[in-house]
Amino acid sequence: MSRSEPATVRRPLAAFRLTRAVALQWLVVSGVGFFGFAYAFGHLLAWIRGTSLEPIVIAPSSPPTIAGWLAVSLGLLVCVVVPHELLHGVFMRRYGDSPRYGIGVSYFVLPYAYAETSGASYTRNQLLVALLAPFVGITAVGLAAMTVVPSPLLIVPLAANAAGSIGDLWMAAILCQYPADVRVGDPPGDGRGFGIYGPDERSVSRLPGTTLLSQFLTGAVGTLVTVAAYALLVVFLSLAFGSGDVVLGDPDRGWLLFRHDRQPGGTAVLEIGDRTLIGTAVLGGLAWTVIGAVRRRLIGE
Repeated sequence: MSRSEPATVRRPLAAFRLTRAVALQWLVVSGVGFFGFAYAFGHLLAWIRGTSLEPIVIAPSSPPTIAGWLAVSLGLLVCVVVPHELLHGVFMRRYGDSPRYGIGVSYFVLPYAYAETSGASYTRNQLLVALLAPFVGITAVGLAAMTVVPSPLLIVPLAANAAGSIGDLWMAAILCQYPADVRVGDPPGDGRGFGIYGPDERSVSRLPGTTLLSQFLTGAVGTLVTVAAYALLVVFLSLAFGSGDVVLGDPDRGWLLFRHDRQPGGTAVLEIGDRTLIGTAVLGGLAWTVIGAVRRRLIGE
């Protein structure tokens, strides 16, 4: 329990638990998110260099190159995990209690490193700082380094850190739905996650409009991840069976482009552009919001 916590008795308002389903969602979103963040940081790198974006062509005939990049990426990933968790721990110690560090696999689904406390209590804003510090801090340092040494190698650790922050961003989005005067601690009962507590559960509730916004973002991200996961599946199958080249990016049509070319004619089996992807995500978010509103109305009746 934090030394700064008032003596007022607080009652549980809500709880977030890291279930197997949530762990699986984090794993999928993080995997797809890595490529999305890599696109974004690649775009920034091109802007810093003052050059045009060049498409990336992945050919099935170049496995040594792919293996080399994977080895380098894994090394850089390890270098990112340690400062990521240490930054969590610095602010946990600052606001609450001494953190414990470790690694594990949640529900045999999600491998993770962690910094956690037990029994500590935080204000909403304190925990938001602890959650977002690695994403904001490492991204800021990486972008500053990119302006000095504009190397493509910086894209990998930056994208890995951002993708590894998906769970932190997810929990931060939940916390932002509640007012700043709530406190956050261990969830009621057992399990991993956190509980949100207030002096009176009748006087504290989610902020207005957050339910609709949450449902829209859930639908939009879910749609985006589904389309991107299908595209990645085509990439891996294409490389595994040598069915054609995979082209990422097109400076003339928008860099967020994925195209799979069938050999030998070069006809596109699959092509996804940035506008199509964003438009599909928006439609998915709107559809999920409408479904949620209808469901609440039917339950209310």
